[in-house]
Amino acid sequence: MAVGVSVLGAPAAAAAPLPTAPCDSGGVTAGDTELAATLNGRLAMKMRGYLDGYRVSCARAVVAAVRARGLPREAAVIAITTAIVETGVRNINREVDHDSLGVFQQRATWGSAAQRLDVAWATGAFLDKMLRRYPDGSWRTAVVGDVCQRVQVSKYPERYQPQAADGQLIVSSLWPEPGVPRAQVIARAKTWKPATAQRVPYSQTKKHGGYRTDGSGYVSMTLGLAKPGPITTALATGAHTRPIKMTDLLQGDLVIDPIGGNTARQVVIFDRWADAKRTSYWAYQQRSGYGTDHRVVKHGLTTGTQFRAYRPVRIR
Repeated sequence: MAVGVSVLGAPAAAAAPLPTAPCDSGGVTAGDTELAATLNGRLAMKMRGYLDGYRVSCARAVVAAVRARGLPREAAVIAITTAIVETGVRNINREVDHDSLGVFQQRATWGSAAQRLDVAWATGAFLDKMLRRYPDGSWRTAVVGDVCQRVQVSKYPERYQPQAADGQLIVSSLWPEPGVPRAQVIARAKTWKPATAQRVPYSQTKKHGGYRTDGSGYVSMTLGLAKPGPITTALATGAHTRPIKMTDLLQGDLVIDPIGGNTARQVVIFDRWADAKRTSYWAYQQRSGYGTDHRVVKHGLTTGTQFRAYRPVRIR
């Protein structure tokens, strides 16, 4: 961006419109215009009432570029938040601030004019710099506004974070979150009749509804994973979960001990804390020697435990 950019992204009724280039080769769609009308009343900050079909087409192009890179939607939120501040999500094709161009107002040092006005290229360049500045996925735990600033190097770093919630709203509308609601995970857990005479018996070889009736099969059923379900060690990998702190557990998250043989490994589904001090919690589990259970446990809360907390990537 051009250091010193201050008003390109701020809608102003009295200002003359800035010249822009198309963001998508297919132009503005009827869906873009309809979404803009829907979002205008839901946005809270400076884009409220100013979103139109063209700006949505630009946001759509940015989001598509993030998805093409295989990055998660958090990366799209960072990119869209930046575009809100820099240009009001427009592909500005005249150098009105130094030599900055495009949806991110990238300077000439970023690339040629043609490259910076290509939203897919510009977004890729933005993401490349973000990944360089935040190695090993560290950007995912950083504050959105801080990431925007570290990539853009603006004179006005305080402007990004206030727009992050609107960035999230725009991205969520263009890239609906897949997966299973937490309440549905619990509802599915209850279908195996935990802690009743009708509970599903435990077995590592038998199936119920196509899922193995062991711990990992039960969890796979609640998350809607492919039948018969991955084994416990697979559930503890990035393909299905990411590690979290025990104190961050929410309903539907998992607590897993992936160590040892197939009779030693365990996985439970966190339901709720059993006491105010969080010394134990209610969990759903397909328990060896019993079957489907719902009981109070302390897995992961005691010294020397091999249990760790995980958040399913499919949960929302």
